Amino acid sequence: MGLKNRLFRYFFPEIVAKCAISRMSPSSGVVLMYHEVLPDDFKLPAWTVVRESDFRWQMIFLKTHFDVVSMDHALDRITGKTDSHRPFAVVTFDDGYKGNIDVVLPLMESMGLPFTVFIATQAVVDQKQYWYDRIINLLDVPRDIHVCLTLNGQNERYKISHLASEQCRWQQVQGILSRLKLMAPPDRDKNVESILEPYADVGASLQMLTPEESRRLAASACVTVGSHTHGHELLDQLTPQEVQGSLRTAHLEITRMTGLPPRHFAYPNGNLNSCVKEQVHLAGYETAVTTTPGIWSAQNCLLEIPRISVGRFETRGSFRSRVSGYL
Repeated sequence: MGLKNRLFRYFFPEIVAKCAISRMSPSSGVVLMYHEVLPDDFKLPAWTVVRESDFRWQMIFLKTHFDVVSMDHALDRITGKTDSHRPFAVVTFDDGYKGNIDVVLPLMESMGLPFTVFIATQAVVDQKQYWYDRIINLLDVPRDIHVCLTLNGQNERYKISHLASEQCRWQQVQGILSRLKLMAPPDRDKNVESILEPYADVGASLQMLTPEESRRLAASACVTVGSHTHGHELLDQLTPQEVQGSLRTAHLEITRMTGLPPRHFAYPNGNLNSCVKEQVHLAGYETAVTTTPGIWSAQNCLLEIPRISVGRFETRGSFRSRVSGYL
């Protein structure tokens, strides 16, 4: 972490953020990426799980300084169909976790704020966790964990320390996840099963939406449901035909669950290339969001929209600095 990042993490006054945001063009804005929000007493120290109190403060900040809008309204602002005197903010969630309806929906409805949920449909339909959440579950194990990853006959060793700080433990898990993501799917699957075999009794702390909850979520005037593929595949590792199949299945499942075909898309893990982008275009999506941070303006391709990731360890200072364009 650089000096500026460390400084802004602990000291970035609201007045500085306000001045920076006021200089943004009203036809531009920020898109925020969340995954899950749960009550503060939820103990799993995963970056993907934001505390409810932190999320509430973040939404108050956004509402104070931005027009918090839907993806559709943001698209109209970008293309000049509507205007305003303030920049916009779009709040999005990836994957389709249960807290999106239990915690996020009532909070956002009470504040009158729209948000988008990009659902990866396989885990919702099958009610089974994706491989990365199964690895994240290891944070619940009350002892040190030693992990060995094997690729091409070579072993790589990792440790998750039970006594380390929450953020340190997450960084240790993130190191394992990052390495697994670089593997071809068959090698990844083999390694995941090998890692988890001694921990078959570890529960699933993170829960996905059910199809019925997805329908109820989509029925809210505050919610837009978009697609995040069917199996949360890393699309740049697939053939064009495989990408096409995942997009088609997700489109059909979301339409079946919600009664509305998805028009907005999020690339899993932000993985894309020109071939993937072409398949998303052919599938008819109006927008697609990445995990590359930045301000969304008319200069951005609508199928490669920047997005600012927000996680559990965000401070108020770092949040202010990132949404105002300083980081």
